[in-house]
Amino acid sequence: MRGFFAGAVVLKVLALTSLAVAQEAAPPAAAPADKPAAQKASGEVRRDPKGIKGISPFWEALVKGDKAYVARDFEGAIAAFQEAIKLEPQNPLGHYRIGEAHLAKGNQKEAEESWGAALRFVRDNHKLRAKVLFVLADLRERQNSLDDATERWTEYEKFVTSQPESKGFAATPPERKKRITEWKQLSADAAEVKKRIEARLKEADEAARKSAK
Repeated sequence: MRGFFAGAVVLKVLALTSLAVAQEAAPPAAAPADKPAAQKASGEVRRDPKGIKGISPFWEALVKGDKAYVARDFEGAIAAFQEAIKLEPQNPLGHYRIGEAHLAKGNQKEAEESWGAALRFVRDNHKLRAKVLFVLADLRERQNSLDDATERWTEYEKFVTSQPESKGFAATPPERKKRITEWKQLSADAAEVKKRIEARLKEADEAARKSAK
C-alpha cells in the first residue's frame, strides 16, 4: 500500500522543508553599522535578550533542526526541534516539524502525537493547518487504517476547499480516496480467493484421507 504513495510523500516532505523557512520566517534584521569586524567574521547572531533583533532563539533552533533533517540526521533534528518547542511550546510549527522528523525516523506514534499538538495550537494559520491535516491523513494510510484515512482526507478536502488561502491541494483527496477504495476491493478479492483455495485444499485432504482407508 505504501509503494504507490512513496514518491508523492517524498516530494511533499522536501517541499515543506525547503519552503517553510522562506514563507513563514521573518527575515533577520540588518547588522548594526558599528558591529565589530570580529563579530562580522564569526557570523554571530546579534539580538537583544527577548530575541527581537535578528533571528529569534526559536527560529535558530528550528533552522538547526531543518539542516539536520536535510542531512538525514534525524536524531539531531528531533533534538533541535525539541529545543524550539521548549522555547515556544504553543508555536505549532515546532510540533509540526518534529512530527516530520519522527516520521522520517520511523516513529509513527510520536509523529501523530506531535501533529496532534500542532493542530491544537495552529489557530488561524490556515496554511499550516492544511499541512497538518494532510500529513495526518497520509499517516493513516501508512498505518493501513483505511476507513480513518478516508475520513481524514474528506476533512482535509473540506478545509482546503473552504479556505483557498490555505494553498492546499483540493485535487489530492479524491485521488487518494479512489486508490483507497481500489485497494480495499483488491484486498477483499484476495481474501475471497484465499478462502476458496483453503476450502479446496481442505476438500482435497479429506478426499485423500478417505481414499487411504
